[in-house]
Amino acid sequence: MKYYPLYETGANTGLYALGSTEIEAESTSDAVAQAEKAAPAGCRTGVWPYKMISGTPSAVAPTDAENGRQYNVLAQPDGTAGQFAPNGQVFASIGADAAGMCQSLQKFFGYRLGLIPTDAKPAPAAAQPDTGSTGSSTVSSGTTSSGSAPSDGGSVVSGGTAAPAA
Repeated sequence: MKYYPLYETGANTGLYALGSTEIEAESTSDAVAQAEKAAPAGCRTGVWPYKMISGTPSAVAPTDAENGRQYNVLAQPDGTAGQFAPNGQVFASIGADAAGMCQSLQKFFGYRLGLIPTDAKPAPAAAQPDTGSTGSSTVSSGTTSSGSAPSDGGSVVSGGTAAPAA
């Protein structure tokens, strides 16, 4: 099945924008897992299932990993220029993948519907490189120093570089 990612527009906004990368996945949860790899830090990720051919989608039995998963429904009633937002419905992959129900109801409602796991967590913040310092100029290297400090007002970090104070 084909999907596009839905990324939250900012941390905890509850509004989602359509991503531009097509995802090919065997289940909705697999599509979400793929989309999460490019999620903005602090934002949640959903997916928009789509089918290029008109008509009602065929029922796709959920994989063992997909069976029983639940998703909050995201709706885009203002058309393709609008954002997706929760509409209060919950779909579950029981008997068929939830994406099929989503596609069928898109046709019925006349606007796009997306899915986000009910237990979606924000993407982690990008990891900051560990410089070994939190602003302190204390360095423990097992050697003794003369005790003199940099005279230019800068600081020295072990493994880093000398930088003048701002």
